[in-house]
Amino acid sequence: MTDPAAHSVTDKARFKVLVKALVQYLKPYKGRLLQAAGSMIVLAAIKNAVIYISGPIIQGVFVNKDMRLLQLIVMGLPVLFVLRMLVEYTNAYLMSWVGQKAVQDIRGDLFAHIHRLSLEFYWRKRSSDVMSRVINDLNNVQNTVQFIPLYGIRDVTTVIACVGVLFYINWRLALVSLVVLPLIAALLGVLGKKMRKASAESNVIVGEISHRFQESLQGITVVKAFNYEDQAIARFKVSNDAYFSKMMRYLRATAMSGPVMEFISGMVLIAIIYMSGRAIFEGTMTTAHFFSFIAGYVTAYVPLKNIGNLNSKLQQGMAAWERIYQILEEKPAVVVKASTKDISRLDGKIEFRSVGYKYPSRDTQVLKDLSFTINPGEVAAFVGPSGSGKTTVIHMLLRFFDPVTGRIDVDGHDMLDLDTTALRAHMGLVTQDTILFDDTVFGNITIGLPGATMADVVDAAKAADAHAFIEAMPQGYDTVLGERGVKLSGGQRQRLAIARAIIKKPKILLLDEATSNLDTASEQSVQGAIERILGGRTVVMVAHRLSTVRNADKIFVLKKGELAETGTHEELLKLGGIYKGLYEAQA
Repeated sequence: MTDPAAHSVTDKARFKVLVKALVQYLKPYKGRLLQAAGSMIVLAAIKNAVIYISGPIIQGVFVNKDMRLLQLIVMGLPVLFVLRMLVEYTNAYLMSWVGQKAVQDIRGDLFAHIHRLSLEFYWRKRSSDVMSRVINDLNNVQNTVQFIPLYGIRDVTTVIACVGVLFYINWRLALVSLVVLPLIAALLGVLGKKMRKASAESNVIVGEISHRFQESLQGITVVKAFNYEDQAIARFKVSNDAYFSKMMRYLRATAMSGPVMEFISGMVLIAIIYMSGRAIFEGTMTTAHFFSFIAGYVTAYVPLKNIGNLNSKLQQGMAAWERIYQILEEKPAVVVKASTKDISRLDGKIEFRSVGYKYPSRDTQVLKDLSFTINPGEVAAFVGPSGSGKTTVIHMLLRFFDPVTGRIDVDGHDMLDLDTTALRAHMGLVTQDTILFDDTVFGNITIGLPGATMADVVDAAKAADAHAFIEAMPQGYDTVLGERGVKLSGGQRQRLAIARAIIKKPKILLLDEATSNLDTASEQSVQGAIERILGGRTVVMVAHRLSTVRNADKIFVLKKGELAETGTHEELLKLGGIYKGLYEAQA
């Protein structure tokens, strides 16, 4: 059985960690924070000066009918209000600047950190959930960082200054008024836990809602073709209703704080009025001091009530910050050593030595004791049934994952001793699902070689048999391709992917079922482009269509992560094993 006290301690410890991490983003701007705090103190002083003189003003002008005092007030108060306006502007501007800069830093760190994480992270997390954290949760954090210090410090300093004035006027009544503080603190503590929990749960459901939207939009063709609209709407309704329920829990707690605070403060105010009335009757308190005290109490109550409202925003923001911080806490599964070997030149020899691998989210081994050698300049093909581990070999060569057992050598160097960025600089990749960005043709090709010249791009496009169709486009190499290259056919997208892969003249070329999604005519065109660029490179290709691997120097047949057969096309046909069965089935 879970101990509630231990759970509470854990929550408090976690909350401290989150606050400390968030404060780190505010530290670089402590100069502006101090300036803002100074302006808040000045603002509190102005407010309390008005409070203190309010009683004498009421007494002098409206009771004693002092015209000179009235003239002085009419002349002096505008100056005071102008000063207050300037201080409030300075305060709001400085805190807005600090809030925007802190969130800008968080957004930048989050984007950079996500790009440093291993591929395994993206398999565990839905992209829609990550986007929900980057957009929705970060907006809530921005409100917390920007407005909680702005209004929180302002209201706290105002309350403290008001309490000081109250004690100066009448310390006995001030002690009575302080009864409200522990009661409100206890209320905010209890409601705060409920708000943070409900907000955290609602943030998770927002990620689910984003996923439902993204899933339906991306699969809208299937949704309509199979008359799946009603089911998709019904599934979305479940998430939408759950979000409403969680948000109402949060809003109930938020709505409760105001009325309860009103009741507590009202009861204390009644006690103050009663005690003040008796003091005035007994002659121990003046009417002017009574008005000043009431003005001070009311002035302190307004920011105190604001603090209650800010508490709900704080809890919502901290729940959102925890979801963001969870990503920032993620550690890459692939860690590059501090000291690595230089591989400015590469021959392209690849050796797998008893390599075993298991994905963290699965129980079964993907690769089992896999050993093979690919010599420089050889074309090696991996074939086998679905799920046999073919694409995992490509991923491990790119060092998306590290072996659980065994080792991978490149030119005799353990891959773990090499710098990952430098290693990938010698590799080109073409996959079956071509990813093109919403950029120009030129921009998409130069992803492979930033800083490449137009001549380099044209040469790569010609080698990939893409130059002709690019030139026929409205703006040629300056044509914007749209999201995921929607303006191109499958064959055209694949040839651009080949151009992107070969522009950096890679020593190792990785082809992951590069033609499997194409029709026969496009496949022949792309296959022709691939064969023209193979010379002088070590090529590792994963193929489903065996017609594309007939000319490979080596063909490795995988079955359930193990090497079942090895040989050339002719040798494997003569062997009469798995490869021959696959080949005859396709033929």
